[in-house]
Amino acid sequence: MQTLTFNNGIKIPQLGYGTAAIVGWQADNDYVKDTILKAIELGYRHIDTASLYGNERSVGRAVKESGIPREEFFITTKAWHTEQGTGNVRKALDASLERLQMDYVDLYLIHWPYPEKTKETWTEMETLHDEGLTKALGLSNFRKSDIEDILSFARIKPVYNQLELHPYFTQKELATYCDANDIIVSCWSPLGTGEWNDVDKSQKPIADPVISEIALKYGVSAAQVIIKWDLQAGRIVIPKSETPKNMASNLALDSFTLSAEDMARIDGLDKDLRFGGNPDTVYDAAINQKVPA
Repeated sequence: MQTLTFNNGIKIPQLGYGTAAIVGWQADNDYVKDTILKAIELGYRHIDTASLYGNERSVGRAVKESGIPREEFFITTKAWHTEQGTGNVRKALDASLERLQMDYVDLYLIHWPYPEKTKETWTEMETLHDEGLTKALGLSNFRKSDIEDILSFARIKPVYNQLELHPYFTQKELATYCDANDIIVSCWSPLGTGEWNDVDKSQKPIADPVISEIALKYGVSAAQVIIKWDLQAGRIVIPKSETPKNMASNLALDSFTLSAEDMARIDGLDKDLRFGGNPDTVYDAAINQKVPA
């Protein structure tokens, strides 16, 4: 599987498997475990979870039951709002590792910016990195101002920023800033199809006529076109699917390469249309969401 290299030399598979809300929000059961295990069987080795998703146990069980050595996986998890701050981050990562049944994660992220606690959170994360509990440190949903803050004091530079990014919300300015600072951009909800909002699928980029036209041209699906667009742009992509057919389709991308013209056409679909949470306003809702024990 194609990889990208972080600014610290660590390689990450460019295509990951997203686990948020498999079967339902914070579900953690045999169905979740079996779904992740099927993704592993199909070839996924980069698995993205978070303490708030409530399914770290299922991720850990799937990895164990796969019989594949731990070191062949790339596992990402995240610290939630309520887990930020001095003393809290260590407890949070310890709890995540216990649920995952692992000695380390490959990448540990701050799930959303919490500016008042960023410095103490990042400083403690650096200590956890020094102790080998995480191989790399990164960010999720961080704005340019948040990144500038971290870069002003960080001893260990962030390697990664996971963003809502899809053809209707390309975040070009922020992505360009990340690229300029050797921070790899990763896309959550890359197809813009998450069921966590009330926008009809017909209004999302996967149904856009331009995407459909390009898909027809190459004889592939709309989802494959969007994922390939991200990969060719040098981004990490974290699609989520519960169906083996779609899981396999998301991996089957070697049969075509988008032309420069098609890449530009997809770039041009941007509407600055955010479907998920906004880091400018998410705090009130986030601070009241609980991480399952």
